[in-house]
Amino acid sequence: MRLGQKIADLRKKNNLSQEGLAEIMNVSRQAVSKWESEQSIPDIEKIVNLSELFGVTTDYLLKSGEPSFELKNEDINDKDKLPVLSDELVKKYLAASQKSSKLRALAIALIIFSPVWICFACILSIFFNHGSHYETPLTFTISLSGYVAAIITIAIALGLFIYSLLNMREFEQIKKQNFDLTEERKKLEFTIKLFHQNNDKYIVFASILAVLSIIGPMINGFSNFSSSNIGFIITWGITFIIFSGASYLFTFYLFQRNYLSTLIKHKKHLPIKLHRLFVYGSWIYAFFILGITYFIRYYTYNIFNADNILYLGFIVYCLFTYFFIKEKAE
Repeated sequence: MRLGQKIADLRKKNNLSQEGLAEIMNVSRQAVSKWESEQSIPDIEKIVNLSELFGVTTDYLLKSGEPSFELKNEDINDKDKLPVLSDELVKKYLAASQKSSKLRALAIALIIFSPVWICFACILSIFFNHGSHYETPLTFTISLSGYVAAIITIAIALGLFIYSLLNMREFEQIKKQNFDLTEERKKLEFTIKLFHQNNDKYIVFASILAVLSIIGPMINGFSNFSSSNIGFIITWGITFIIFSGASYLFTFYLFQRNYLSTLIKHKKHLPIKLHRLFVYGSWIYAFFILGITYFIRYYTYNIFNADNILYLGFIVYCLFTYFFIKEKAE
């Protein structure tokens, strides 16, 4: 019997999934899969840890033949077995995670939305000022109320974010402790499928809104419209409103998926080669966008607004990053 077969048999005999063994050994699930399929072998330190975990000798793992010492199932103490998640705890966790995701997403959206109050107050101030260069008590009060409203919005957002953290405090053991998910994973398959059916649309809507949020800076790039203060303020107000909606949908999806991944102990990571490619590609892309921005700003005689390239490039990078990691992570 080869090493990979022995690891697989011992893992199953101890009621461990590949994810559970990976968590204990501090490696990825793909590493355990490669051990069992003989695509790679664990280093000597991991072999020693495996022998201690399964109660066998290193000779048994490395050599052919039967183990010189092996714990039978009936000899394993109950305290050494991984606990099982109860259905009631899972239901409470899923309900609390959905509520927490909404609160966190709303908090982030409110922070992005907060400058809209300042924009709105500035527009009212210009309207009531009637073109005068002197600030009246009324316009001062309107402007001040805009800043106050923005600060209150940010304070509410921080309160919602802190409350969402406290709401999940009772489920800390799910994140820290290992559980036997053999049976629970089967029950969660339907939950995972339902999650994607109900929430994948949020990513589509968020992507559309993120691209539409560039409309404000693009309109502002036209000199005829942006020459007035009110035109500049309106365009940025539109940008903050649209982008806050996109951020809510996008972060709500990400927080929910992260909570679900924590429950099933399944985290995705980019392979080393793709991770390096992504990092180097990000630097090349950044210099490319900065180069185009510099060229447009100094050599096109203001035909285009160079800042729009930065905004659009940032949005494209965020969307590409999400979909690239989603497709390539293992």
